[in-house]
Amino acid sequence: MAGTKIQVGKLFDDFAEDLLAERSARPLIIVGASKIEQLLFQMLDTFLLPKRVKPKQQDELLQGDTLGTFSARIKICYRLGLIDETLCMTLELLRKIRNLCAHEVSFEHAKSPVREHLADFKDKVGGRSSYQLTRARYFDNADLNGIEELQCLLLTICVVLEAIQQKVKRTSGHKKALSISAR
Repeated sequence: MAGTKIQVGKLFDDFAEDLLAERSARPLIIVGASKIEQLLFQMLDTFLLPKRVKPKQQDELLQGDTLGTFSARIKICYRLGLIDETLCMTLELLRKIRNLCAHEVSFEHAKSPVREHLADFKDKVGGRSSYQLTRARYFDNADLNGIEELQCLLLTICVVLEAIQQKVKRTSGHKKALSISAR
């Protein structure tokens, strides 16, 4: 198990290094949101009962139309109690920002409505104790410029989800319901 933790930590540090190297808001938001979406997938994949399809086939629930979107993964993680309401709302806001990045031809992070969304995102994440820990670890508590602030905000959410993902255990199902369904 310790070897797995070291590997996970190394993979996360590699991701963090890549994210910190990015100096433009649009790809930073898209890459950060993609990592966050991947972490939500991993949480769900760990928590839910195993898929019934063959090992090499796509998971019909997590990768299909049902839970294959960022929005659906956020909502089901909240409904399953894997994330709290505040984090759920923060992730929904990030999804909105990510969609503006991905689907608009012109994207200016310093113009409305993105500027207001980013300010709201900063308000939601910046007050977390995990934000202060992330800032200390990756930025040595230095004053941050706009891009560095965004990097720190995204890394904070990634760190929180990574920590949750490491604590998630596979469900064994609802014992009473399963006993009834087996009759």
